[in-house]
Amino acid sequence: MLPALRLYLAGPEVFRPDAAAEGARLKAICAAAGAEGLFPLHEEGVDIRQACIDMIDAADALVANITPFRGVHMDPGTAFEIGYAEARGKPVFLWSADPRPLTERIPPVDSGRDGEGHLVEDWGKPENLMIVPDGRAVGASAQQAVAEAVAALDVAVKNRVLQRRTRHAVLLAIAVSLAAALFAGTLADWLIGW
Repeated sequence: MLPALRLYLAGPEVFRPDAAAEGARLKAICAAAGAEGLFPLHEEGVDIRQACIDMIDAADALVANITPFRGVHMDPGTAFEIGYAEARGKPVFLWSADPRPLTERIPPVDSGRDGEGHLVEDWGKPENLMIVPDGRAVGASAQQAVAEAVAALDVAVKNRVLQRRTRHAVLLAIAVSLAAALFAGTLADWLIGW
């Protein structure tokens, strides 16, 4: 039996009034896809930042909700988690309930700039290009992002199992070889002394 792929579920869901229920729903989506969802809802008194970092370290990948939160951009904590996961070499899979490109959320008023004169990114992406680099898909739902993660990482999980089985087989072969050598040495000593 293969170990379940572990997916850290990043996003602003932890701020919802029904955070525990939403976390259970997201974990159920992961379970239905054959993965284990790690939802970062922590109790008071816990170092939340460190607990989230520890959960990301324990995960195989990160699935992040980048839907705009409290404005036109995603939750900044989720942006940190994406950056941390990438720095640790973890694959990142994204979803957003608002797929509109930034230029539709922040309509430029003059020469591609907003009302304050700042340039509006016009890459056709639903978030900053540091979050959605070229080639990274953004699913329309958590189900899509989880399915993409499971499909992409299924081979990695199988490789991890194969590596573990290979290590066990090598250790067993070494143990059998040592036992055979000890037996042969003992037999030779007995025959010589007989």
